Amino acid sequence: MIRAVLLSLVIVLTGAMARAGAWPREEGELFLSFGGNVALFGDAVRPVHYDPTIYLEYGLTERLTLGLDGYTADAGTAGSLFAWLRVPWRPDATGDVWAVSAGLGTTLLPDGAQEATSRLGLHWGRGLENGWLALDAQGQLGVTRLSHQAKIEASWGREFTPRWTGLMQGQIGYGLSGDTYAKIGASGILHATPRLDLRLGLTRALTGDRGGGLTLEAWWRF
Repeated sequence: MIRAVLLSLVIVLTGAMARAGAWPREEGELFLSFGGNVALFGDAVRPVHYDPTIYLEYGLTERLTLGLDGYTADAGTAGSLFAWLRVPWRPDATGDVWAVSAGLGTTLLPDGAQEATSRLGLHWGRGLENGWLALDAQGQLGVTRLSHQAKIEASWGREFTPRWTGLMQGQIGYGLSGDTYAKIGASGILHATPRLDLRLGLTRALTGDRGGGLTLEAWWRF
């Protein structure tokens, strides 16, 4: 998916209920997320475009979470698909949650070729009285051309009512061509059923063409 990453801080923490990022998936539980931007504003191509994504987690044990994620970006000129595992790294009595992850996958390069890619990650989260904070760090490195990319994403979520949660996110990074980018987003999450959440939000690029997008995602737990 994204172009290869050498050092990437990614917090894909979708919420206390989704429990992605540093939090382990409960044993035997399956989590599926998919969606993307359904409308674009301005000349949105890079770093915001339709950007379809898929994200899958499975709790193999209480400590070991397996996953699969993929997406395309930059009008289909960048993309990747990864399989990975995540384990707790440093449980903390203060409520901080730490984990490390490792994965293997394939990355779409700017010239249209695909490269086998390795990925490492460091993840942190903290539960708050009515929400959470989260931060994930991931690094991707191509095994043949040594292509690389980095990003940092941070999230703050807050539950306003039993059915609605707000989510703020920010992301910075650099891509395969060495360009740097930054974007921010704000979302509302509807807890439609005990097993289904719907996220509707706005994403705005702070670099590149400074375009924006209207995001729609579904989160399922089985």
